[in-house]
Amino acid sequence: MLPTSQTATLNALNQLLVMSLTTPPAHVAIIGGGLAGLTLALALQQVKISCTVYEARSADFDQGGGVMLSPNALRVLDSVGVYKRVRDKSLQFDVLTFTDSKGTATDEYYFGSKSLYGYDAIRIMRKELLDELRLMLHERDIPIHYSSRLTSITHDGPGDVQFTLENGQVVQSPLLIGADGIHSTVRSSFLPQVKPVYAGFMGINCVVERAQLRIPDDFRLPATVMAKTGAFLLVPQKPDGSEVFIGAQRRFEAQDSAGWEALRKDQQKLHDMLQENKSEWPDVVQSALEVAPVDRMGFWAFHGIPPLPSWLSDSKNVILVGDAAHAIPPTAGQGANQAFEDVRALATLLSMLSPEVPLDKAATKWQAYRQARVKSVLELTQQMNMKRLPESERAKLPPATFWGARGGSGGLSWLYDPDLSDEAVKWVEEIKQGNC
Repeated sequence: MLPTSQTATLNALNQLLVMSLTTPPAHVAIIGGGLAGLTLALALQQVKISCTVYEARSADFDQGGGVMLSPNALRVLDSVGVYKRVRDKSLQFDVLTFTDSKGTATDEYYFGSKSLYGYDAIRIMRKELLDELRLMLHERDIPIHYSSRLTSITHDGPGDVQFTLENGQVVQSPLLIGADGIHSTVRSSFLPQVKPVYAGFMGINCVVERAQLRIPDDFRLPATVMAKTGAFLLVPQKPDGSEVFIGAQRRFEAQDSAGWEALRKDQQKLHDMLQENKSEWPDVVQSALEVAPVDRMGFWAFHGIPPLPSWLSDSKNVILVGDAAHAIPPTAGQGANQAFEDVRALATLLSMLSPEVPLDKAATKWQAYRQARVKSVLELTQQMNMKRLPESERAKLPPATFWGARGGSGGLSWLYDPDLSDEAVKWVEEIKQGNC
């Protein structure tokens, strides 16, 4: 039998370990300083949970490009004070119009609608949004460490998580959130077998000046133009819509990392591929192809990850969010939107941990809801992918394979209406009632 003093010490330690799982965490380490990680930091600070962000890249890294955000994401950004600060830096719109090869509108996809879903959609340059998020972290004294790449998680137990950075620093935190993207190092710590999977599609793109395009008077942007060869996207950007992001989705063989990098550097090849079958597109697309600059060509290879058995480590003290948990191809524009949903719900839930609502039950409840949501989004994304196939390929598939216009009648309410903070409060009540 242990001496009384040692027994008391062990009991105190055991109680501390229990309390670490049944109270809001004293601190959260966030791995990844992208859109999900920075928004999570703001959401945690809002509910009085301390956090630190560790970002592998340098402070001046610019991924480039823009993001399209729908009401579900904007509601999250509004809840942490971001939306009003970026609204005027973005292009606001509601509908993406599908047209046929003659330019006639055939379908509409609602990315947002203030009257139907509470917010119009926005397109904003990724750097503009990240810069605003970083500024808000600075204003709120939330630390973010750049050039701080995670190399390994050395301990993941009941009391805390210990991890090592590339610079040799060893850090401890009660909870670690992996917001480090599709190639997540955090994920590999407990799911090393999971690797990104190429979806078989790529989008070739560039940016042109709107004034250079021959846009018919009755042609509504943003638009997806459908023709025999597939789909061509024209999306205005910048607050005044003076630039237009253009691109075409196509099937493309998988490449290894060296192959993708070689293609990224071969902008002339990308330009030539985009120009294929130019004469079969309507005039508005041809005008875009005529002015597409070789030196601004890029592409996006559509990768995803298979459904994970868990977004949580065994201890539940390591949690994945965003692309680390569910990388979603960009066709329906829901990748970043779903990441924002993840972090809003999680931050609210962590703030409500208690002996009645311990972390293991709360995190499991969060995961189940989020996995079901993402499954539905992936189904929508697949329907959109099929809709954008060349006519010859679409003709082989049943009509139910494609997405059909439902957004104008509120048909996307399931996607845009949920308030993730409210959902988290519901989960807490369900756990208290034993429904978990």
